[in-house]
Amino acid sequence: IRGVIASMWGKDVARTIRILYGGSVTSSNVTEFIVEPEIDGALVGGASLKAADFVSIVKQTAASKSAQ
Repeated sequence: IRGVIASMWGKDVARTIRILYGGSVTSSNVTEFIVEPEIDGALVGGASLKAADFVSIVKQTAASKSAQ
C-alpha cells in the first residue's frame, strides 16, 4: 500500500501516511499484525466494547511499536 502511495504521490507523502489494519483484531491476535513494519495501527471494532480486551490491545500495540 505504501509503495502504491509513493508511486502516485511520492516517497515523502508515503512516509507520512499511517496505514491501519482494518480486519478483525482481538487481544489474542493483534501482535501478529502490529509487528509488520508497514502497519502503523489497527481499527478495533467489537473488541473495543470489552474494556479489558481493549486495554490489552492498546498495551500490546504500544509495546510492539516501541520495540520497533
